[in-house]
Amino acid sequence: MAESYAVLPAAWNALVSALCREAPYLQATLVPEITRFSQARLASGCLAAAFNTSLLGYNGCPLEFTLSSSKPLALSCTLDPFLPRYAEDRSVDAFYRHYQRITAAPTDASPEPYLEAVKRMQRQTAEPLRFGSWLGRKYAPEGVKTKVYSEVPAGGHDEAGWPGGTTDHPTRACKEIGLALLMLGYYPQLPASPLEYYYQWHSAQITHADIAEVMHFFGCGDLFPVLSPLLERALRQTLRDEGFPHTTYGFSLVYGANGELESFTLFTMAPGFFGDNQRVFPGVEALLAPGGQSMPLLRRAIAERVPLQFNVVGFSVDRQGNENISCTFSPQNACFDTRPVKQAPSAVPAARPDLTALLEQQCASGAFISHARTPDGRWHRDENAFVTAQVLRTLEYTRQTAPYIEKALDFLLACEIRPFHFSFWPSAAHPSWMANQRICADIDDTAIITELLYRFGRISLAQLRQTISHMNAYQLSRVDPRLKELQHQWAQCQSFHTWMKDDNDIGQLDCCVNTNALILLNVLRAETGVVAPAYLRIIKMLNQAVQWCGDSYDRLSMLTPYYAHPHEWRVALEYARQRGIPQLTPVIDALARWQRPAERREIPLYRRHDGRFLWTSACLNPFRSLALIHRTEDSHEYLSQ
Repeated sequence: MAESYAVLPAAWNALVSALCREAPYLQATLVPEITRFSQARLASGCLAAAFNTSLLGYNGCPLEFTLSSSKPLALSCTLDPFLPRYAEDRSVDAFYRHYQRITAAPTDASPEPYLEAVKRMQRQTAEPLRFGSWLGRKYAPEGVKTKVYSEVPAGGHDEAGWPGGTTDHPTRACKEIGLALLMLGYYPQLPASPLEYYYQWHSAQITHADIAEVMHFFGCGDLFPVLSPLLERALRQTLRDEGFPHTTYGFSLVYGANGELESFTLFTMAPGFFGDNQRVFPGVEALLAPGGQSMPLLRRAIAERVPLQFNVVGFSVDRQGNENISCTFSPQNACFDTRPVKQAPSAVPAARPDLTALLEQQCASGAFISHARTPDGRWHRDENAFVTAQVLRTLEYTRQTAPYIEKALDFLLACEIRPFHFSFWPSAAHPSWMANQRICADIDDTAIITELLYRFGRISLAQLRQTISHMNAYQLSRVDPRLKELQHQWAQCQSFHTWMKDDNDIGQLDCCVNTNALILLNVLRAETGVVAPAYLRIIKMLNQAVQWCGDSYDRLSMLTPYYAHPHEWRVALEYARQRGIPQLTPVIDALARWQRPAERREIPLYRRHDGRFLWTSACLNPFRSLALIHRTEDSHEYLSQ
């Protein structure tokens, strides 16, 4: 079996271990389930994207823990079983298979009735699900229960007639008061157990009067005088002199099997409410202290200095007048440990990609499609220059491919937003889902597009020279290892910034971007014998960079902030070597461990430097695979990479 590497947040197992030391009963229940949950993400080939793109955690973490002042030794764990892929099946049936695997439940068991009801509800809309369902596990010394949190599509609750106490509050009435039903929480194995409904408040601003109105709307206005003192104490822990901080708010309501309301909760994003992440634990401790309460499991994690990301804090009151404080948190995911992963060969040989079928995936615009995930969890079909250019790199110009190549080149030319400056999208085709995120011209698109336009005869050598001349205006002019930015430890003057703008940041310097720039400079060298000063500087920088990062994934990820997987850089390096740059072999060898699973079609490609947008493609990998087959067979039929 081939060995490659995967990553796991460094705080992941540290947090689980700390919780088990405080509550040893968790060793036999929590640990094996977290291990099974982790294994699928490690094997996915998504690397960091498997741990920072979930809607569950504030930081995108797919693992969250919840503690409650009313049950200090109990622990709730919520898991997002789905991976960040456009084609991921987020249906209840798929969720149930994950549920069985993670909990080691019998595989011959049929889905519980509640899951069938959710399936009917989620089928009421054609809109794709954003997260589907999350798996909750309730650990206590006496045993473990399962709670599932299922997404409610717009209008889905009304149409499905979900059982419970909210039938008198249809979607339209909720919307009028400023509420949107997000999800349902239920115990699938316990049909007579309570149901919990989660609503999001429409605004980042909220007042006592708003909360009282919502409670009155749900028929529990008499509980507001009980909840209000808790809220007043909580507000004294914030940074505001008066009123509620501006952040995300919502409500949850628990109904018993008889349809009667059992409890009401105001929940809010903990860092936004208390002021920042560091203020959450002291704020919660201060709220618990007057009643002699504590959260010993959380206190243990803090004492052991486990890096935590606080997510949500909840303030609750029940029908008996009891108040409760809950706090949810995840392991931080800014630092990762590397783990070797054995890749077993597929039992069924992969089918040879069909070139005709692949070419026919081309869009009317000339682009080859990818999909982009935005921070709200929605996926969007995207037609951009970079994926299209990557496809063209795999193709030779033949009678079969010519019309597709020409159409793609037309699309790439449309991405020239000003002379010799190319962008990710044509100016006239900026996607609506990025309406507030304008992207300027960049070195990556400009370099790869120009190289292809010259290779396929669309521009002259003089035009290529002019493009390089314009690119030279965006070179790094100062490198000083004494400065704090770590890029100064490996960067080289005359390497290229990512963006073709004046106010560039060395923190966004990208080695893969510079590899593509190097490929273009190599065309100039091959055609004219002129070796641009940046040419040798970039080669030195790339070799220096991989030596600097060593075995550290965190450092390696810093080298390519706009790429979601190191394999994308390796593909660019291999293309560069094929085009005549042998000095990159040590860099290629250093990245050999970062393989993708061979059978995976949809692959993570690009990201924004802060990780909040992710691009994947299902068509690019088959094009590359077919090109590799032809190179291996020493065929010159119509493909090369």
